[in-house]
Amino acid sequence: MSTSRRIALGLLLIAAPAGAAEFWFDPTQLPSFTGTVERYLLNPQGGTDALLFREGPQVVFPPDVAQAVRRVAPVGRPIVVWGIRARSAPVITMLAFAPAADAPPTLVDRFYWRADRQPPPERMLSVAGTVRAPFYESQGQVSGAVLDDGTVVMLPPGRAEAERALLQPGARLAASGSGTEGPDGRALLANRIGDKPETLRPLGAAPR
Repeated sequence: MSTSRRIALGLLLIAAPAGAAEFWFDPTQLPSFTGTVERYLLNPQGGTDALLFREGPQVVFPPDVAQAVRRVAPVGRPIVVWGIRARSAPVITMLAFAPAADAPPTLVDRFYWRADRQPPPERMLSVAGTVRAPFYESQGQVSGAVLDDGTVVMLPPGRAEAERALLQPGARLAASGSGTEGPDGRALLANRIGDKPETLRPLGAAPR
């Protein structure tokens, strides 16, 4: 996205506080996407900043609106999202949301690019499973994987391309690294990766 377009879209978001019933612009003029929430996704820092549609696409939003989104659309319920879809991947940056197209939308008051993440907690986790879907950055880059049980495995910036074969849907994936685990799921930033726990290797090392 060009700098001028980011500025223009950013100006649109200088509006009423999030959750207000009326805005100076109509967010429903933006592209809309409707789906059923399959699950919410954690990040390694412990925040919820994405959901996965049962129909496939991922939706990204700031962690501080996660509770409001959950109230509107618990797991298994539909949600309408207005926002911007990445050109190269099925990932949508949420700018407004509602339980139905005819319900008043709730505005998300800023873009969320996932650019300024803090380091994850120093808690080491080890996970293994089958990849449900790649995990995408807001602009469409693959940065990890979502396992069938909802676990999020993220890789450090620039490392996903070399591990692309392990991040494809249906691939077996094991990983270890620092992250978070709780009632809402698991997420980690991997420093070792493989197709099963017995073959874990440091990122960047040649697979055996």
